[in-house]
Amino acid sequence: MPMRLIFLADDFPPQLGGIQTYTYELASAVARAGVDIAVVASAQSDSDSVDEALPFPVVRVPTRGSYVGAALQLSAGAEQAARELGGPPRCLVATKWSPEGPAAIWAGRFLRRPFVLIGYGGEFSHTGGQLIKRLVQRIVMRRAALFMAISNFTADLFLQAKAPQDRVSIIYGGVRAERFAVEAGDVEQFRNQHGIGNRRVLLTLARLVGRKGHDIVLRAMPEILRAVPDAVYVIAGDGPTREPLEALVDELGLADSVVFTGRVPDERMAACYHACDLFVMPSRPVPGELAEGLGLAYMEAAACGKPSVGTRFGGIPDAIAEGETGLLVDTDDAAGLAEAVAGLLADPARAAALGEAARARVLDEFTWDRVAARFIEQVERINVPADAAGGAQ
Repeated sequence: MPMRLIFLADDFPPQLGGIQTYTYELASAVARAGVDIAVVASAQSDSDSVDEALPFPVVRVPTRGSYVGAALQLSAGAEQAARELGGPPRCLVATKWSPEGPAAIWAGRFLRRPFVLIGYGGEFSHTGGQLIKRLVQRIVMRRAALFMAISNFTADLFLQAKAPQDRVSIIYGGVRAERFAVEAGDVEQFRNQHGIGNRRVLLTLARLVGRKGHDIVLRAMPEILRAVPDAVYVIAGDGPTREPLEALVDELGLADSVVFTGRVPDERMAACYHACDLFVMPSRPVPGELAEGLGLAYMEAAACGKPSVGTRFGGIPDAIAEGETGLLVDTDDAAGLAEAVAGLLADPARAAALGEAARARVLDEFTWDRVAARFIEQVERINVPADAAGGAQ
């Protein structure tokens, strides 16, 4: 009999975001692997089309309001999900520490099942200085049977939060490589649409927020252009820092060498990545913003055969194998970034070799099916009651 699992996911599509996407892709890949799963997710007015396309049931519950109310609703939804599955799961999956963690504790009492906790970029260590949140987090951390980290960085954060080392595992994140295939003419059309022509392109495809480091690339551009005069920096995406970035472009006299595309539709992302010679995103710590837990954008670029330049920060060193699939520089180091970027743009053969290695690494280690296999392997470690229907024997 197949294993059964219940995912508790306050963050789930059609909402947009990194955790929403991670949960959706992991749950889908685990289902493809033959596990019977159900997801308990937040009620959203436009969720029917998402749910109908999924190969597993989604129980929607109202979670807006207090964390306590959200946790209680998710917990109640788990009981309904168990009925949908025809019996208790092997375990519950808390897709982040709150409100899913308390929900998993409460649901685990009536289902008599343990729970695992997934961590991303440090969100589980942010309690805003609130005593009650710190106490609840401590209880969640103490009760979890296993901790699933998306990178070595996140695993270290789990350990700093007092998770037992023998319960911490790294499952990474994944990409769907098939999403990044392009049709003939797609890349040329993208380049022509944005006036890029045959220039050498460095690309950042990300939300325009401070931690992504767009301004560092702009400050590196004058030096890059001295080495590679036909280089152009394509900033794809939108967000709150667009106006300051546009002002910086004017201040540095870079109007002829920087292109703002605005938000790139999902169906155009592959062409955007394939249009570049080099992906660059020098993420850095910014107060109030979460660290890059892994950096899926680097792996999306890799799926398109593109090398990346990133920083030695957060989980990025897991996404970029330094010297093998791209290069790493220190945070806020415009000079170091300029040297790394100019060196690769001026050496197309080396850049191509790094890009080919990046794609091979993604296809071997970072597909969602590989992530799901690691996840299931860890879940099978959990001891469950003898009547755990659907559990591995």
